[in-house]
Amino acid sequence: LRSPFDAPKPEAIQEKIQQMSGCLSPDPRRRKQPLEEFALSDLVMRGTLGELEITWALMEASDATLHRVAVGSYLGLYHGRITSVSQGNVRVIELIPDGAGCWVERETVVAMVESDAEGQRK
Repeated sequence: LRSPFDAPKPEAIQEKIQQMSGCLSPDPRRRKQPLEEFALSDLVMRGTLGELEITWALMEASDATLHRVAVGSYLGLYHGRITSVSQGNVRVIELIPDGAGCWVERETVVAMVESDAEGQRK
């Protein structure tokens, strides 16, 4: 094993860069969307809207703001991209760091939450 006080060999650094270049990673140049400030657990689906071939989901954030999102929109802290919107849920693919410099995809479902007359979640 190499001493932690010695600089790594250039070959080892190049090998690590090659390993990381072939794996998934988020686009650092992509502009963040408003719902990427919130964890998925802080977002609630409240309903859907539809027009012709497009279905939008109405997402409520923990700060009580309501947002309209569709397939391709981003939300959540882990670069979540919406892959489908249905009457009862929104499917999201997130990119989760794997601890070795790469990212892995994880599918998450945000389900519809209904409220009673006083606005309390059921």
